[in-house]
Amino acid sequence: MRLPPKIQRLFYRYHADRLDPNHHAAIIIPTVLADGDLPDWNWLFAVYGWDTIRHWIQAPGHAASLPPPLEWFWTAVLLDSPQETPRWSGGNARRQVPQDALPHWFPDDLRR
Repeated sequence: MRLPPKIQRLFYRYHADRLDPNHHAAIIIPTVLADGDLPDWNWLFAVYGWDTIRHWIQAPGHAASLPPPLEWFWTAVLLDSPQETPRWSGGNARRQVPQDALPHWFPDDLRR
């Protein structure tokens, strides 16, 4: 089984014509989740199924390999709760703001 030509456009860093969904899921799943569009995602879920993709996103470090907005989106969709994975670069982890740096109008119930 080979990637459809429309999906191959996402794999410009690889020999897309050589990628096999049965053997290269570790490359295909994150690339399509990160760079694909709705028809690409439809193809991905049709080929691998929800359970396989859910297991992929749950594996340590996998969700964090996606761009931060897509990490948040896919963990919300697949795990029913958006995850915020701290990253060395700051990524999409919540900022820790000192309490005395918050303005007086900031709601008390949002302070940590």
